[in-house]
Amino acid sequence: MIQRIQSLWLLLSTLCAAITWLVPTFAGTSGDGSMKIFSIRESVILLFLIVFISAISFVNIFLFNNRRRQKMIVWITVAATIIFIVAQYLIVQQFKVSFQIPQGNWEISAILPIFIILFQVFAFMGIRKDEQLINSADRMR
Repeated sequence: MIQRIQSLWLLLSTLCAAITWLVPTFAGTSGDGSMKIFSIRESVILLFLIVFISAISFVNIFLFNNRRRQKMIVWITVAATIIFIVAQYLIVQQFKVSFQIPQGNWEISAILPIFIILFQVFAFMGIRKDEQLINSADRMR
């Protein structure tokens, strides 16, 4: 159901993952003076992880009938995003070493995984609130 607030949070999480996929992650100047840009699409591991995160976050919107499964998928997405952040940092460090980049700038897509986690936690709170509302309605019957 799109009208529920957790659906909005899950959709925002999906959009953040999609933007992470499309926008460069790191830019720096190599030792020879040329500008080097690292994008998620250059790493198969990072590409797989971000597509996985995006897909399960989007599919989770339509699992509104099973709130228990929806909450479990939210935590799987959070765990996958944490793994993505760690892998992203390590792969960018390898990129810096391979092109001898002493210093560079992290781009916006390096920050977006934090928002993915934040939106997933907000979605979890919305799912839990729905669950509590349904349980209280069942007690009244």
